[in-house]
Amino acid sequence: MYEDDTILIKGKYKFTALCRVPPEYLLNLYAKKNKANPELYEYIEKNLSLIKSRAIGALEIPELHIVCKKIVYSSEKVAKAELKRISEMNNDHKIPVRSYRCEVCGGFHLTSKPLY
Repeated sequence: MYEDDTILIKGKYKFTALCRVPPEYLLNLYAKKNKANPELYEYIEKNLSLIKSRAIGALEIPELHIVCKKIVYSSEKVAKAELKRISEMNNDHKIPVRSYRCEVCGGFHLTSKPLY
């Protein structure tokens, strides 16, 4: 089940924690009965009063704690472009060889560890 700190991995607010998604957007999805993402719809349904309170400013948006200390790329395409840029540089450091989707933050990171 989605929580306030769940990072969306698709849609208009991709790579945004639910607590940072504009409450009006969530209320609009609910009003339209948009169930394209059933888990998101369930989160809205179970937290409707909380979302409404945020929408009118009666409740502050909670502080978001950073879950990943690595550089986060918004998509695999962006991460691969950075891989290419790094590979073309003269560098004595470890050179990343691939990108991967992070299970913690939902973004993409680079690693020098090959995929076996």
